[in-house]
Amino acid sequence: MGRRTMLVGVIFGIMAMVFFAAWPFWKWIETKPVSDSVFERTKAAVDRNPRLLQPAWDIAMQDGVLTQSEASVILRAAEKLGAKE
Repeated sequence: MGRRTMLVGVIFGIMAMVFFAAWPFWKWIETKPVSDSVFERTKAAVDRNPRLLQPAWDIAMQDGVLTQSEASVILRAAEKLGAKE
């Protein structure tokens, strides 16, 4: 095994360790819940159009936390539905 092959293996190994060590921290950052006002706006939008938005709400609430990205997708869809009608 050559020196270059070992160096590449060490670099990939370190990258893998950093990835797996940072994963819990990344998930902790990613799953911050939205504020109460955004939650209520999103829930109101789903209540206005339950037939179209309820599936997205159910998927977003599977983990029990409504994140900013999930809320923004639902609110954008509600805005498009409001503009269409």
